[in-house]
Amino acid sequence: MNKTTLTFYGGLNTIGGTIISLQYGDSRVIFDFGLVYNPQKNIFDGHIKLRRNALVRDYLKLGIIPNIDGIYSKDDLSNDSTIVAADGYSGNTAVLVSHLHLDHIGAMGLIDATIPVYMTEDSLRLYDTLDVIGEGVAGNRKYQTCHYNQSFAVGDISITPLQVDHDILGACAFHIETPDGAIIYTGDVRMHGSHPEWIEAFITKAKKLGFDAVIMEGTSIRSEEETPEDMLIANKELSEDTLTETLLPFKMADILTETKGLGVFNIYHRNIDRIHGILQAGKKSGRKVVFEAETAQLALTLMESKNFLVYESDELRHSSLSEWRQNLLNQIPAISYKEINENPNQYLVQNSYASSLELFDLHVEDGIYLHSDGVPLGPYDPAFENLDRILQLVGLEKIHMGTGGHATPQNLKYIVDKLDPAILIPLHSFYPERLKPKTGVQLLPQYGKSYVLSKGKLTEL
Repeated sequence: MNKTTLTFYGGLNTIGGTIISLQYGDSRVIFDFGLVYNPQKNIFDGHIKLRRNALVRDYLKLGIIPNIDGIYSKDDLSNDSTIVAADGYSGNTAVLVSHLHLDHIGAMGLIDATIPVYMTEDSLRLYDTLDVIGEGVAGNRKYQTCHYNQSFAVGDISITPLQVDHDILGACAFHIETPDGAIIYTGDVRMHGSHPEWIEAFITKAKKLGFDAVIMEGTSIRSEEETPEDMLIANKELSEDTLTETLLPFKMADILTETKGLGVFNIYHRNIDRIHGILQAGKKSGRKVVFEAETAQLALTLMESKNFLVYESDELRHSSLSEWRQNLLNQIPAISYKEINENPNQYLVQNSYASSLELFDLHVEDGIYLHSDGVPLGPYDPAFENLDRILQLVGLEKIHMGTGGHATPQNLKYIVDKLDPAILIPLHSFYPERLKPKTGVQLLPQYGKSYVLSKGKLTEL
């Protein structure tokens, strides 16, 4: 007799690394397949080299990816491995990508190439450009597209992607249904982004489709000291001090208008809304925006914008250019630090952490450094202190001017209460137990254990 089971392999009490399997009969879907973001404990510290031909074996040994039958190539497994290889697995498997942050897709390239991996059309557009600029995931595989609000099937499992707002192009939730019932997997969501209406539409659509359980992210929820109980009261509205994606360019422009010298910014360029915001801030403050080549390529391809310049970095000055860089410079003018230094107050220049030493060539007196959700993200990353040392050395003031991709605790509770699931499974959080359902029950699953979905209930197998 066929039955529907849920098995949790990652992401239950970490930020990212979410890996969940839903199986019915001989068919299953796995969502997502990312890497836990924890720079303090990252074994790949910049000194240990990745063995490109042994990634699966090494990642399994290190516990970075889970032991799951039927998803890895036989050639990638060790000879004494007890894991069933993809070509020896009799079931039907597909993998779903909610969005392209590395904590959700970082290990996706390690999945056997014969297994279909689905992402939205917007996500694939972004991924293809990231791959061109060298930011695709390790491994070599093709990806399939799925479409918002259009169902597709994996055996007797029906999947419907639902658009949500997150700080990256193409993000979606999934409605996943079997003959036994249905679940919602939210992926990552926020209500202070450029499109809060997408979240309302997602709630409406999800309720129309119907579900028994909701698997919900809870990233912003902290300890009781950091997130007291009164911050977990459902509220659709944002507090007055919440900086939204829409408001951010105006705040940046105000600071840049008051700044006498060079404007510098550091962003995570997978956030296309933020690239757009930087261009807005530059226009409003009367400054020309200068992107690093990689970000410029994203803006050119995904926004079809040419209203910026390309920073002539040391790499562009002294290296033989790749095809994409040459094509970029054929369309967008490059500008050198010498030209910028003639009138620093006329420019807003990107400087990612990896390119920090470029600051040594720029005249940054009376300038400002806008840290806008770029790497390193915070003090928990050892690189954060290193960045501060560099900025102090050049005498550049840093201002945090960003807004995260995850809903506030009040907004998370609002979404949960509006969905009002019979079963709530919170994860993607250090404190998942603090996100509770309105009227249903909370399930805190354990790693590696399977739970059977039947008659509106989830019970341990």
